[in-house]
Amino acid sequence: METEMQTETIFAKLIEEKKTGELQPLPRNFYANIEADNKKPKNANTQELQNKQSTLGALKSRRMQKILVYLAYNKPLPTPLPAEEEDIYYQILKIINKEEQQVKTTTIKINIKIPEIITPNGSKIGPYQEGDTIQIANTSDVEFIINNKIGEITS
Repeated sequence: METEMQTETIFAKLIEEKKTGELQPLPRNFYANIEADNKKPKNANTQELQNKQSTLGALKSRRMQKILVYLAYNKPLPTPLPAEEEDIYYQILKIINKEEQQVKTTTIKINIKIPEIITPNGSKIGPYQEGDTIQIANTSDVEFIINNKIGEITS
């Protein structure tokens, strides 16, 4: 019956997560406690264990979606939060920050006055005055500007 009770607890947490767009606080050792409990010998039948795993998977999935939303909107995490979820949050944040630092831009000096235009890949550039210096990260936009003699690379 312990598995049944634990499944009900996990299900209740899942319902809480579904009711709101906010990530609900959970104890730091929430998943570790479930894992430790799973290793204890029980009299639970296979169906009860499958229900528990399915409910836990749904809870993790729902919470992961919310963590990604928190990352997208740069929202602070609620506390307490399971250690595993906090680790995932900070690992993804580290990857995002690393990629932002690696974006290389090209400095271009504009040769002619241009209104706002749309490049072949759909980016909007301009309006610019002759002599303006701009930074562009998209290589196809850089090629478009150079090939059409709108500007030249300065560095």
